[in-house]
Amino acid sequence: MPLVGFRPTKARLIIENNKDSVLVMKVVLDADDAVELSTGGTLKDLVGVLRIRERKTNGAGNGDKKIGSMVYVAETNGEASAAAAKFQVNVAMATDKFATLLRAANAGRLPTKFFVDAGEQPVRGEAKGLGYRMRVGQRIKVWENHTHRTLPVSNFVMILPIDVSAAAHEASAMSVAVPPVALATNAQVAELMDDMLVFQSDTRTTMFGFVCVLAIIALATLAIGVSLFYR
Repeated sequence: MPLVGFRPTKARLIIENNKDSVLVMKVVLDADDAVELSTGGTLKDLVGVLRIRERKTNGAGNGDKKIGSMVYVAETNGEASAAAAKFQVNVAMATDKFATLLRAANAGRLPTKFFVDAGEQPVRGEAKGLGYRMRVGQRIKVWENHTHRTLPVSNFVMILPIDVSAAAHEASAMSVAVPPVALATNAQVAELMDDMLVFQSDTRTTMFGFVCVLAIIALATLAIGVSLFYR
């Protein structure tokens, strides 16, 4: 069965006494997915609603693999109550997983993506309701929403965002908080070269004077030695 991806945009929680809690989300088809409708257009053109109901028991029930449904709601042409076509996805979630989803929703974090396995089991290699077709050499999903307005949902996958702790952010900021090294300008480089040339000139003059003094001392010592030798 094809896997269909959705992206939530809004959410609200419905709590009613003596009834299961329901998380309702407004969803659109994921940008990376594409589903054509047999009645024309694509599923991306429609706005949908995802209803996640809390299932009190975590077991598999009576063995039925169906955990929900995906329903196409056709547009109405009445003058007073005209409504555009839309779709609904209804699933039941175990209590422990529903609690995790509820905590994320209360923290203001919606699932980034939600995938469902929709459609009936293939018969002789061909799925009913929702399947693949070849169009211009590409394999695309097609929903026969005219004859199969309701599709069973057998599984779902939800991707929840996870916040990185503030301590990790601070440690990361400290590890990369190295002051930048300022690059010297052309004027600064020219000034530095002038200082080096002046230093070299002063050093050369000092060394020449020092050598001259040593030469004079050497000559004087030599003259004194010669005079003492001939006495």
